[in-house]
Amino acid sequence: MADNQLAKGTPQDQEPALAVREQVNQIQYLMKSVLQDGTHYGTIKGCGDKPTLLQPGAEKIAYMFKLVPSYKVDREHLGNGHREYAVECTLTSRDTGEVMGFGVGECSTMESKYRYRWEGYGRERRRVENPDIADVWNTCLKMAKKRAFVDAVKSTTAASDVFTQDIEDMPQYAQPEPRPVAAKVAPAADLSAVRARFKAYTSLYRLTPQQGMAVICHEVGAASMESMTQDQADRAAAWIDSKMGAAGGDGETCDVPTVEPNTGEVMGLEPDLYEADQSW
Repeated sequence: MADNQLAKGTPQDQEPALAVREQVNQIQYLMKSVLQDGTHYGTIKGCGDKPTLLQPGAEKIAYMFKLVPSYKVDREHLGNGHREYAVECTLTSRDTGEVMGFGVGECSTMESKYRYRWEGYGRERRRVENPDIADVWNTCLKMAKKRAFVDAVKSTTAASDVFTQDIEDMPQYAQPEPRPVAAKVAPAADLSAVRARFKAYTSLYRLTPQQGMAVICHEVGAASMESMTQDQADRAAAWIDSKMGAAGGDGETCDVPTVEPNTGEVMGLEPDLYEADQSW
C-alpha cells in the first residue's frame, strides 16, 4: 500500500527517494568507472559478495560528494605503555560548510597485532609481548582515524548497503608477520686432518667406519662428521693423535668405547651417533 501511495505521489513527495537512489547510483557508477577492486575495495572469500570499503575508496567517494573530514581525537593511557585512541570524524560540505555526517573509530595497542611479536622459529616459535610498544602508537592513531573516516563516509553517503566492514580491519588482513630471516650458515669445517688419520685409527682399534665416526663424534660432542665445527674438527684430529700415540701400536692400551662383536654396537653411545652416514 505504501509503495502504491509513493508511486502515486507528487514529484515533491518522490524527491527524497529519488535523491537516495541517485546517490547510490553515483557510488555504483564510481565503482565501475574509477574504483579498482583490490585497491579501493575488495571482497573476502567466504564472507559473501558485498565488497568491503578501503580507505582509498572512501577518499574517492568523499571527493565525489565534496565532503571534507575533520577529526577529534581522545587518547586513553592503559598502563604499561599501552594506549587507546578514539577518533570522531566529521564530514562537512566543501561548498556550504554544512555538517553532513559523522563517523567513529577506535584502535588500541592492546589489539593482538600490535601487542605481540613473534619470536623464534619452527617449533620454538612463540608469541611474546611487544617490548617496543611505543613504536606502534602512531600506527594505532592512524588506524583509528582511518576507521572513523571510512565509517563516516559509509554512513553519510548511505553506502553501507553497498560496502561492508573495512577489509583492513579483518583479522586475516592484519599486518603480515615478517618472514623469518634465514640464519647464516657457518662455512663447512675442514675435515682433511681427520680424514688423513681416520683409516689408521679405525684399523688400529679394529673399528668399522660407522663405529670410528661414532667414537670420534662422541669425544668432541658432534652429532655427525658433516656437522662438526672447525673447532670440533681440530679437536678430533688432536684426539686421534693422542689415542694413536697412547696405543703404542697395539691398539690395546687405549681406553675407547667397547664394540660389541656380534652386533657391532659401540657401547655407551647414543644409537644415532653410531648410525651416522659414511659418505664423508
